[in-house]
Amino acid sequence: MKGLKILIILLASTFITSCGSMISTTQAKSSYIPLERSYYTQSSIINKKLFAENKSEEVKTVKVQPEKSAIEELNEIHSMAMNSFVTQILSEAETYLGTPYRYGGTTRNGIDCSAFVQSVFQMFNHELPRVSAAQAKEGHVVSKEELRAGDLLFFATNGGSRVSHVGIVHNVSDEGDIEFIHASTSQGVTVSPLSMTYWNKRYLYAKRIID
Repeated sequence: MKGLKILIILLASTFITSCGSMISTTQAKSSYIPLERSYYTQSSIINKKLFAENKSEEVKTVKVQPEKSAIEELNEIHSMAMNSFVTQILSEAETYLGTPYRYGGTTRNGIDCSAFVQSVFQMFNHELPRVSAAQAKEGHVVSKEELRAGDLLFFATNGGSRVSHVGIVHNVSDEGDIEFIHASTSQGVTVSPLSMTYWNKRYLYAKRIID
């Protein structure tokens, strides 16, 4: 009898111990979250949040260039054509450099100022009168501040105000210094600065015939 009581007590304690283990195991299973799954879930959430923030901060500035009007485009084309024409005029004029001066001369063996200007423009089918006084009646007057390559400069080398000499503006620097190419009585076809005392004193006006 005593032995039976001991057996019952042992069985009861075993049952209680196993139930406790089952309860603990069940509770552990219900609260357990795999570490690997938890890490990737949190990482994914963080990455999505950062992507959304960076995307919201991206601001693209697009500059819209205003369309040019037909008149502006035509003006640009005209300006390019004129610059090209002036370049050709000056290139032709430079081929005469060193040609001796000869009053009444019209060739590369000897040429005067007005024949030089006439010959250069004639190469491009732009007809000018033979003498400088008549050439001075062509085109329209431009001031020194408005001068550009290809304009004609007129001088009174014999005193007074009567035109007796002509040259072609060769270059206008950014500082406003003006050079012209012409047939000089002393040097033949050459390039001279308008600022030179001799020419500056005898300068009358300028005309633009390429426009």
